[in-house]
Amino acid sequence: MNVYCRLQNVMFTLQCQRRCCPRSAGTIALFAIMGLLTPAPTVAQEPDPALRALEGAAERYREVSAMCADFEQVIEVRLVRRTVESEGRVCQQRPNLFSMRFTDPEGDMVISDGDHFWVYYPSIDEEQVTRRPAAETPGRHDFFREFLEDPASKYTAGDGGTEQVNGRDCRIVSLTPQAGASYLGARLWLDARNHVIRRLELHEQSGNVRTVTLSNVDLTSVPDPGLFTFEVPEGARVRGPPLPGAVEPSASPIPPVAR
Repeated sequence: MNVYCRLQNVMFTLQCQRRCCPRSAGTIALFAIMGLLTPAPTVAQEPDPALRALEGAAERYREVSAMCADFEQVIEVRLVRRTVESEGRVCQQRPNLFSMRFTDPEGDMVISDGDHFWVYYPSIDEEQVTRRPAAETPGRHDFFREFLEDPASKYTAGDGGTEQVNGRDCRIVSLTPQAGASYLGARLWLDARNHVIRRLELHEQSGNVRTVTLSNVDLTSVPDPGLFTFEVPEGARVRGPPLPGAVEPSASPIPPVAR
């Protein structure tokens, strides 16, 4: 009931009170009007579960200097209606080292040595390597950095409910991109107990949907430095901007799912 209707009810009550007890009518009027003008107590709102889960994961990420995990990846290549499955081991070390080495297809890899991202898919072409400056696309391959380093500046979080991943209770967070995001959209499955990412669903600029499920997550060990180094295989050509002082051909990178 709004204030206007409540005030009408008070006035009607006062008219009746004057007829039966004129002396108390003024006191009743004062308290009634004070009650109308007193703001209703505000009800404390529960924090949004999606935002709370995302902030918890971002806080956990800030505390971790390195991580490794096994991954299973499924890519829906919608243009050709094809599904590509792969698996391997992914590692990251702050501030900008990243390694995604495949055991299936064996030998495929995406490496950041801190200066460049190296993409090598011998399952497609063993004679071609793609190199790009790491600063150009800081979150394109490194999804931990993309989603857990200042996520609020790139995405708006929405609650997607709960679901289990490999027996772990997870909060699903749907992410809608803002300016500067590397993806059209995403969903994260965040462990309800320790805020670790257990699964990602990435909607890429190409229209492909990439789902990565993580297991055997290790947040305490220091990765082997060799994981973050890349040596160009003998006979392979490098495509991308040339290194300072080098003269190399330039070409577009290999689509990461064309296999």
